[in-house]
Amino acid sequence: MEAQDILDTSKLTFEGDFEQQVEEILLHVRLTKEEVLRLQTLFDDVYNALNKVWDGIKVHAFGSIVTGLGIKVSDLDCYVELPSWLSPPEKSFVFKAKNIFKQEPWKFQQLLAISYAKVPILKFYHTPTQCNCDLSFSNPTGIQNSKLISYFLNLDVRVLKLAVLIKYWSKIHDLTGTNLMPSYCLTLMLIFYLQQIGLVPPVITLQQNSAELLINNWNLAFNELEHQISTDQTLFQLLEGFFKFYHTFKFDKYVISLYLGCAIERELFVDVKTVPLEFSFYHRNISQNLCQQLRLDTAMCVQDPFEQSRNCAVRVHPKLFQHVMNKFRNAVSDFDNNHEKAVLKKLLFRTIDNPPPVSRDGHRVRLKGVQKRFNNNKNKFQLNQRNKQNVQHLKSQLQKKQQTQT
Repeated sequence: MEAQDILDTSKLTFEGDFEQQVEEILLHVRLTKEEVLRLQTLFDDVYNALNKVWDGIKVHAFGSIVTGLGIKVSDLDCYVELPSWLSPPEKSFVFKAKNIFKQEPWKFQQLLAISYAKVPILKFYHTPTQCNCDLSFSNPTGIQNSKLISYFLNLDVRVLKLAVLIKYWSKIHDLTGTNLMPSYCLTLMLIFYLQQIGLVPPVITLQQNSAELLINNWNLAFNELEHQISTDQTLFQLLEGFFKFYHTFKFDKYVISLYLGCAIERELFVDVKTVPLEFSFYHRNISQNLCQQLRLDTAMCVQDPFEQSRNCAVRVHPKLFQHVMNKFRNAVSDFDNNHEKAVLKKLLFRTIDNPPPVSRDGHRVRLKGVQKRFNNNKNKFQLNQRNKQNVQHLKSQLQKKQQTQT
């Protein structure tokens, strides 16, 4: 199904009560069980093509196809685990994979290797399934992230429906996608909201009494604990609560932390000394120069639940942030001014907006003080790194000189 088809809400009847309308929307946008099973063809083709050259690889799916958030315009995410004799992966692997896929053009088309990204990927179009896919060799964290998201979304049937509705709403209003807010970031925001009302536990609770799973210097282990969820709120009330929560949330003041399950003042992350002690891996990795500090010079700061130095909202620039806040405001208005049966039709009505103006409701981005201190600390970190490299170079030169003298 083409993107414009799924985003065309004129094909929806919006008949019946709220729950019946939700079921119609889910049927319209979600991948069917048969479509999900058919996607196995893509992963089989990737394995068969690459295993001829790199014997012993494993192909893992992650992202929306694993979490249950797959909709009919979702791209697929694929991680290729290399055998030990090929590890660690090099950036050149995406180009090698591209050349391998070129040998089967009837399966793999529109090949684009991107090596300069933090996680190098190979983008391609799989003709048999008519799906776009992002393939990487160095993103095992994506697998655990997907498992965590899946755990949260499947704690209650309302949660998964809520997540799909919000994802669909974000696609209709151009909030998530290429060069926009990542869908992963928006899903984290939903889970954080559910933490605030006690529906799902914080990640730190899930990691208690769990053996560590260290990947890229972070602990990605968690226990899938049974969690009693209150059934007091309806799906309608949860959706309304999500929009009202973020409509008034002070993004300029707080970091959204799923790890602790609460908002943390940005100021505390300016200096690692003031970061809460519960972030033990953050303290350790910063002190050992294994990561940089959490980025604070952004309109929103949504901390990854595992990789605590990663701000998942770095792509949300100020103009996009104002657009997001305008949509939150409009959503709140839709709930306040319409009967329950009429809300979804209003909420999912696609409009073409002008560039968002500066917000008048207190959501102007005020980051100058925090940003200045964050940048000063970032410069100090980079200077210390250069000084350490210079010292190591001088020691090496001195040792060589002493060896030649002896």
